[in-house]
Amino acid sequence: MYIFLASIQVLSALGLLAQTAKSDIPLQLLGTRSWIRVDLDDNQPNMTGTKVFWAKTNKKPQTTNAILADGARRYYIQQVDPETAYYIWVESATGKSLANGKVHTSKTWQLDDMELGEVQKNPSSRAVPLGMEVYWQDEFNDRLLNRNKWTTNYFSSLNYLNEKSKQEMLQNQLPQPAYTLDGSAINLYVNDTIPKRIFTEGGNQKISSIQTYDWKTNENLLDNSKGGYFEVKVRRNRQGNPKGTNTAFWFDSPGPDIRYYLQEGAEVDGIKGIRPKGQLFEIDVFEYITAQFVIHGHVDTKGVFQRNLATHIAEGYEHVGQWVTHGVLWTPTSVKHYINGDLIKEYDDKNQIYSPNHFMNVFLGTYGSEGGVNMEVDYIRAYNWPLRDGNELPNPDFEGKAGLKPWEGDGTIAEGIGEKGSKALVLAQGKKIEQYIYLDPAQQFNLRYWGRGGSIAVTVDDVKVVSGELSNLKQQTLELGKKGKKQEINFVTGQEINPNKKIVRIAFTNTGKETIYLDNITVKKK
Repeated sequence: MYIFLASIQVLSALGLLAQTAKSDIPLQLLGTRSWIRVDLDDNQPNMTGTKVFWAKTNKKPQTTNAILADGARRYYIQQVDPETAYYIWVESATGKSLANGKVHTSKTWQLDDMELGEVQKNPSSRAVPLGMEVYWQDEFNDRLLNRNKWTTNYFSSLNYLNEKSKQEMLQNQLPQPAYTLDGSAINLYVNDTIPKRIFTEGGNQKISSIQTYDWKTNENLLDNSKGGYFEVKVRRNRQGNPKGTNTAFWFDSPGPDIRYYLQEGAEVDGIKGIRPKGQLFEIDVFEYITAQFVIHGHVDTKGVFQRNLATHIAEGYEHVGQWVTHGVLWTPTSVKHYINGDLIKEYDDKNQIYSPNHFMNVFLGTYGSEGGVNMEVDYIRAYNWPLRDGNELPNPDFEGKAGLKPWEGDGTIAEGIGEKGSKALVLAQGKKIEQYIYLDPAQQFNLRYWGRGGSIAVTVDDVKVVSGELSNLKQQTLELGKKGKKQEINFVTGQEINPNKKIVRIAFTNTGKETIYLDNITVKKK
């Protein structure tokens, strides 16, 4: 899967200047809902005194808006209007025109080439599944928080049950976090001074946290509804003996109420639960200084949390004062936990599926009081299988680095025997492959594949959340033949609560005596 929520119209001067003015220096612009980043080429001579102008029309202001300080190569234009076009001009200290450009302050994020380049300079751990690609990230290399990716209005499912916190959320009066950005990491911290107060009356924690979903506006800044691999690199510390010490990277069910927190059959204040019993509502990839991993799930009919679905602590890792990577792989049928690239624990029973079938709110936070607690975050990266040309099925042609994955089963891959002399999947007699994927519910899809050889059985099944029970949507049994040809099956996915996904299993089985060869498998909306 490759998620592109929308493209920010970032137009570098190199692309625009053929139509506007000649440039002596490259200019790169990035527009967000709250600021515009202006980058000048690092290879240029001293830019001290360089003048920056900006306007909403293509008419340069007569007065300079900003002058770059000694050694500056980057400037942030703040307090901009979102969803607005801005024109930028850069001049030398003597008034010589250097570059100009245009940028759109979109409210949505896009993959940024500068950030993607950081993955090569500062690689993720070896836990990243081979073949997955980054689809969302924050390297925290800016001096300002990217509000296209994060909200500072900390709120979760459990806070909804506290009436005072709920009203603060609805009235946009939630306490704000303490953090700094130094151009290479974000430092989220609490101490005796900042934030000003305990988050919840009667509690023992100040909270400095950022998250990807805003409960008041019901705005989701990260559509991770198809899961993937998520990794952070963090360093945590505490000063003194603070109460309620916690540092956390976690996922929580979204709002705008607690329907995902409550289980089916429960009702609280007129809100009916929709979460199947046994499905998680929260993943704590780590919390506390011990980096405890927790999957939360059991809630009674009155909305009172009962117990975890699963929990574990990895031994042998030092977390205080050390840079450590933490990862979680969330697939349609499994949740797997990693530290420093090591697989710590996996929950992959297909008859006890903990995985959610909807997007999850991502948090990075520091908690505590009467002392200091902080967490530095070098990066957060989200990976998934890339999808191309409308195909909802990863690794359709077996050409990638991942080999068979994310397909499961007994197939092998061979060169030069595919549809056009490419690689193909080889299924010997009695062998089978299958793949579980997230699809939109109640939609018509077309499954196409190229195959040759003997008899094949193809099945498409809806998968019931939690139990993994299969419900057949379509099946096909036929002789492929020796020449090879395209085959297809049309099917309709089952019903689900909006905006949840359906988990669907695609399976191919060799039911004959001759070897089967498969290539170019696609699942597309009709």
